[in-house]
Amino acid sequence: MISQDNPPGTVHALEMGGGERFELPGVRGRMERLELASGLVLYRVDYRAGEDCTLQLDRPTFQQPWIGSIFHIQGRSGMELPDGSHHQVTPERALLVRTDISGTCFRLSRGEQVRHIGVACPLDVLRDHLGGGLPTALKPFVGRYGDTVAVRALHPSSRLRQFATSLFTTHAQGLCRGMKMEGAALLFLSEILENYCDSPATEALPAWEEQAFLEIRDAIINDPGAPLSIPALADRAGLSESRLNQLFQHQEKRSCAEFIRGERLDQAQRLLETGDAPVKVVAARAGYGHVSNFSRAYRARFGEPPARTLRRALTR
Repeated sequence: MISQDNPPGTVHALEMGGGERFELPGVRGRMERLELASGLVLYRVDYRAGEDCTLQLDRPTFQQPWIGSIFHIQGRSGMELPDGSHHQVTPERALLVRTDISGTCFRLSRGEQVRHIGVACPLDVLRDHLGGGLPTALKPFVGRYGDTVAVRALHPSSRLRQFATSLFTTHAQGLCRGMKMEGAALLFLSEILENYCDSPATEALPAWEEQAFLEIRDAIINDPGAPLSIPALADRAGLSESRLNQLFQHQEKRSCAEFIRGERLDQAQRLLETGDAPVKVVAARAGYGHVSNFSRAYRARFGEPPARTLRRALTR
């Protein structure tokens, strides 16, 4: 993971105004910026860093009050805003953001492959979509244009991951490509806004329940490929299955089963990126008994089959 203490490496200016491909010294990839009929702007970016470097965006997304989303389906980067604040962008951390000032930077480590989705919208357009008003939770993003810098992080829901992945794996061709992209972008932005605006205030858990939850979560993280069943984990924690799921929904915004699946796929991605084992072996280590099930789950999560991740690792 990138730390804000890492040196930035070479700094490259990235023109986000147009063009579907870019190649900078040390960075190769594809970028697409689509201005949609609904008033939204969709960014799809897929790149790999050949060296430690920093990508500096050329300009703000809009010249009026706006709100945008940032989500990495794959890979990690460190985002530095013009006000000096630092934020991690990972598949486990989506961001709502508004930056009126030029100079936002993404810091990359050598070998990092990033697959990124962003959807942005002017606030007046968003008001129209929402029937004339904005939720109170969006107050940090509301204000006159000029010097506003606001960022809020949230845990991406499984639906948000699905919408983000669909923007890469489908809608690429066909007569109605633009319409499909429009619909997927609206679903993506609506999901991230609802996820943020509808999140209840964090409630304090009893100390023993919090400790039980942390022990189960750490056991999953430390060995996600082990045989894990919800009844066994609940019994180990001294909780009912429903209460264990409630704790995961409360703390991680997903069920225990979804958390296990996510950790297994993240482990599989790490193993594939080393290039040390074939897909079948990686699937078994990640707790999947059938390669076909693993491949479907992996593609749904990361937008590409595991074999492609492995091939990329082997050609580095």
